[in-house]
Amino acid sequence: MKAVLNVKGTKLSVLTIHYRETGKALAVYAKDENGRETRFVNKSESQYDTSPHLAIDDLDSALEYPELDARIVEERNKLIDHLDEMIEQENNDLIAIAIDAMEGESDLPFDSHLSNKQREYKLKQQRVLGLIDGVEEVKAFVEGYYLNVDDEAVEA
Repeated sequence: MKAVLNVKGTKLSVLTIHYRETGKALAVYAKDENGRETRFVNKSESQYDTSPHLAIDDLDSALEYPELDARIVEERNKLIDHLDEMIEQENNDLIAIAIDAMEGESDLPFDSHLSNKQREYKLKQQRVLGLIDGVEEVKAFVEGYYLNVDDEAVEA
């Protein structure tokens, strides 16, 4: 996965990332379109650094991984498609149970057969409704709804 450093809207090609033991970026060496290499550090630690560098506010948030982001979006879309297919299949099973309940079985009394099918239908219906709720939660997460819970406007 090739990383890029986003500095004020300019995407720089990352050559090397040095990490702390905590996993946060300590320094990033990046190259611009003219081939100039620059060392970037967090602004909060730049006063302690004696080597030539440029300081940016938050080094970790400036690092971007476009390939990884594209892969995550693709996998989320696959998940949503799979869940939609599951809902459709479960709904078809639900319809089959309803149709089967209307057809009587000769070895069971009508009330007993209908009671069993009603119970089975109710459980399957709860499963379908749960799946629908789950899919809606995943779609809301993918669209960024939960990132904007404190904000009034939801970005689409």
